[in-house]
Amino acid sequence: MTIEEKPRDPLLETAQPLEVFRHLQRRDWELWSIALLMLTVFAGGLLAYYYWGTAEERVLSPTAARYIWLVLFGLIALVILLNIYLIARKRALTELWRRYLLAQQDLDKEREQGMLDPLTQIYNRRFFDETVPKEVRRSDRTGRPLSFLLVDLDDFKKINQELGHFIGDEVLRAVAGIVSDSLRTTDYAFRWGGDELLAVLPETPPEGTAVVAGRLQKKLASQTYLHERLGRPLTISLGQSTYVRGGSLEAAIEEAERSLTAARAARPAS
Repeated sequence: MTIEEKPRDPLLETAQPLEVFRHLQRRDWELWSIALLMLTVFAGGLLAYYYWGTAEERVLSPTAARYIWLVLFGLIALVILLNIYLIARKRALTELWRRYLLAQQDLDKEREQGMLDPLTQIYNRRFFDETVPKEVRRSDRTGRPLSFLLVDLDDFKKINQELGHFIGDEVLRAVAGIVSDSLRTTDYAFRWGGDELLAVLPETPPEGTAVVAGRLQKKLASQTYLHERLGRPLTISLGQSTYVRGGSLEAAIEEAERSLTAARAARPAS
């Protein structure tokens, strides 16, 4: 699946997330502002002693007082300018962080789309290769079962030939949705190839897989819309297997395929 390339944001390219955090956490310029403000208060205090203090408290000469006035105005100007800069800087960093979060959301969305089959909107083989080997290793480590359920649409080629590929795609999407809805949040539904779908069921023994298969058949039988769309009942064949600890993923998949082949052979001729 190709993803449309978006224009790059030069502001985002010049900053890494940790750098943004560091900038947001830094308080160096704020400390300068506080220091200048304290100097301003100090200078103002000297002038107050000069104008409103007693003769003994006037530690400044008239010339020094004029210089203090100049320093005071300069400090006030610096404080104002520095705070204007700080406000602008914080706004820029906030905008940078907002853009970064939006970019991360786009990347997450693109990654999610890269995991899904475009037609059925369930996981694709690429995500299978990334995820299921981890589940196999987890099963080896914990000793908990890992089961597989292969789903094949009966007479799917005939559906395409008689009703057209648009109807065939619609039926495949609907069955993929039924498979996905029949699983737990910890399970996975993949498009395995053609009209075959694969459910991966972590921590599920063979009898648990049989329960999932029965639930799937029951849900499919209740889809009157699909049956009316086809003009006849839509049925599926199922094959299941359970990973053997210390074995191989390929062997488990092959066992499920053999089980599916046997289920197809046992199906009454249409």
